Amino acid sequence: MKYILFLPTLFLLIHCTPNEDIISYESRDYNVYMRGNLAGKQTSSLDSDGNYNYTFKYNDRGRGPEIKEKIKLNSNGTISSLEISGLNYLKDSVSEIFNDNGATVNWKSNSENGEKDSNESSFYASVNGTLGDTELLIRLLLDAPNQSATLYPSGKVSISKIEQMVVENTTLRLVEIKGMGFTPSYTWIDDDNRIFASVSSWLTIIEEKNEGLKDQLLEIQTKKENAFFSNLAKVLTEIPRGKTVIKNVNLFDSPSASIIPNRSVVIEGNSIVAVLKEDESLPNAEKIIEGKGKTLLPGLFDNHCHVGREDGILHLAAGVTSVRDMANSRELLEIRKEFDKNINVGPRIVTMAGFIDQKGPFAGPGLKITNVEEGIKAIDDYKADGYHQIKLYSSIDPSWVKPLAAHAHELGLKLSGHIPAHMLASQAIKDGFDEIQHVNMLVLNFLSDTIDTRTPLRFSAVAEHAHMLDLEGKEFKSFIKLLKEKDIEIDPTVSIFEGMFTTKAGEPDPQFAAILNRLPLQVSRGFYSGGLPIPEGKEQQYKDSFQKLLDIIYKLYVNEITILPGTDATPGFSLHKELENYVKAGIPANEVLKMATITSAIETWSDDKIGSITEGKLADIILVDGDPTRNISDIRRVVLTIKDGKIYSPKSLYASLGIKHFE
Repeated sequence: MKYILFLPTLFLLIHCTPNEDIISYESRDYNVYMRGNLAGKQTSSLDSDGNYNYTFKYNDRGRGPEIKEKIKLNSNGTISSLEISGLNYLKDSVSEIFNDNGATVNWKSNSENGEKDSNESSFYASVNGTLGDTELLIRLLLDAPNQSATLYPSGKVSISKIEQMVVENTTLRLVEIKGMGFTPSYTWIDDDNRIFASVSSWLTIIEEKNEGLKDQLLEIQTKKENAFFSNLAKVLTEIPRGKTVIKNVNLFDSPSASIIPNRSVVIEGNSIVAVLKEDESLPNAEKIIEGKGKTLLPGLFDNHCHVGREDGILHLAAGVTSVRDMANSRELLEIRKEFDKNINVGPRIVTMAGFIDQKGPFAGPGLKITNVEEGIKAIDDYKADGYHQIKLYSSIDPSWVKPLAAHAHELGLKLSGHIPAHMLASQAIKDGFDEIQHVNMLVLNFLSDTIDTRTPLRFSAVAEHAHMLDLEGKEFKSFIKLLKEKDIEIDPTVSIFEGMFTTKAGEPDPQFAAILNRLPLQVSRGFYSGGLPIPEGKEQQYKDSFQKLLDIIYKLYVNEITILPGTDATPGFSLHKELENYVKAGIPANEVLKMATITSAIETWSDDKIGSITEGKLADIILVDGDPTRNISDIRRVVLTIKDGKIYSPKSLYASLGIKHFE
C-alpha cells in the first residue's frame, strides 16, 4: 500500500466571477491513471448559479475516493462556500462544509470543525476536496501580492516558481507550490490558465486527448524535483575529511541484543575502523562527538517500503539507514543510484522486490501478467535488473504460485507477497512462499478461502473475525509449526491495522498521534481521517481484533519465527510505532531492536556489511538520546544519523521539511 496524503491538486479555472458570462466556461473531463493504467475520472463544470462543481473517483484494488464537491467564490477569488460529500479512500463516508459570511468563516467535516474572523485574502484548504481546490488556489495566487496567501484553518501557501515551456507544440507552465506538504508540489497549467495535468509516478490526472504527453511531463517534472533534493543534499550532508570519533557511548551490540557501556567508535571514510574500550586511547580525529548518556545503535531497517524521492529525508531523520522496497516502478533503479551517490539524501535500498499481479479489475498498480509464461519472463527481467526478491499480489491465480516460485528459486530470488485470493497461506507456503507480507494475511488463513481478498475484504473480514481466533487451538498451533518447519519470514506491518481497526474520523491515527504536533498543519490534518467504516456497536470488537494481531506477533516471536519490522506507511515515524507495537505485544525492547538491525541484515544478505557496530563494517550508525532497550520510545529521539560515513543532523533534516525535532 503506497501511503497517501491526499492533498488537493487539480484544475485551475478561467479567471471569472459568478457574475461573468458562464457560457464561455468549458467543462472538462479528465482521466485518472494509476501507474499508467486508467483507474478513474475527474470532471469539472460551472452551473448557472455560479457554482464550480467537481467529481473525483478512482479504483485502487477496491479502495479509492468517490467525491462530489461544489464551490462558490467571493469576488476576490477566495472561497465563499464549499460542500463536499461522498466516500474517502477507505470507503468511509465524508461530509465537509465551509462558509464565509463576510464577518466570520466556519468549517465542519468528519474530522474537524472551527470558526475564525473572516480575512478577505485567506483561502480555505479542504480536508476531503478534489483537485479543484488547488485550481482555484492557483488562480488566487497568480494575482496575489508575492503570489502568496494565508490559509484557513492556518498556514501560508505560495507559488515559488513558474516555468514556461513548449511540450509537443503545446505551451504549458509548470507551477511549483510550497506550503501544502513536506516538499513542493507541481501542477501543469495551459495558456488559458487551466490545469493541464497533475502527474506523478503513482497517480496522474490528464485529459484523455493529452494522455500521450504524461510521460514527457513526468520526465520534465522529475528533473525539477531532483534539483530540489540535490540542493538539499548539499546543504544537509557533512562529509568528514578525516576520522570521526563517537566517545563515551553506550553501544547496542545487536547480535547479543545487549548494551555495552563506555565504548568509543572510530569512523574513517565510510567504515568503522575501531571499537574502543573505556581504557583505550582515542586516535587523533577531525571530529569528536560526545556520547555520554546516549545510545549508539546500528542504523535501523524498514522492511516494507515503497520508496519515493521525497521519502529519503524522513527515513534518515528517523534513523532508518536501510530499507527493502516491496514494489515500485522501474524508477526505483534511478532513485537507488541517487541515494547511493548522495545526489538525494536517503537510505540504502538494500532489497528491491519485483511486483507481479494478474490482470483484472483488482490488480495492483504495477506489472500485470495473463499467464505463467509471462510471469517467468517477468522474473527473468527483474533478475537481470538486479532485483533480489519477487512479490506476488492478490489477483494471482493460485495455480501459478508453484511454477513462479520454483523459477524464482532457480534464480536465487526470494518469493513473497500477499496470499492470492481464494488461496490459504498454508497452501501458498507449501507451493513456495518464503515470506508473507502483512499480518492480516495470517488471519485470513483461518477464514474461508471463498473470501475475495483482492478487495478490501482482506481488511474488513479480519477486523470482523480476528478477535475470535484461538491462538491456543490445534489449528493455529499447526500453522505455527508449518511456519517454523518451512523457515517462513513474516513482515507484519501491524501498525497500519491499528488506524484501520480502532479509529473513526476526527480521531488521530495512532501511528502518528505522538508526533502530530511536530508536523505542518496541512499534513497533520490528513491523519484524522479515520480508518475502515466501523459498524455501530462493533467498536470494541474491532479494537479486540487489533489486539489479536498483536497477540499473533508475540506468538511468532516466542515460536522463533523470523519477524522483519516494516511499515508500508509514512517513512520514519511509522517504523518507530511498529517497534513500539512489538513491545506492546510483549516482546522485550532489546529483542525488537535486534530484529530491526542485525536480523534484518541477515535476512537481506547484507550482514557482512551492515546490521551491527563492528570493526570493518560500513558506518551506518545512529545516536539516540536515551536508552531504547529500556524505553523503546526513546528510538524516536535520534540526534545523529551516519550513513555510509556521511553525517546528518536529524534536527536539520526535519527542519528542511517543516517538521519540528523531538526537542
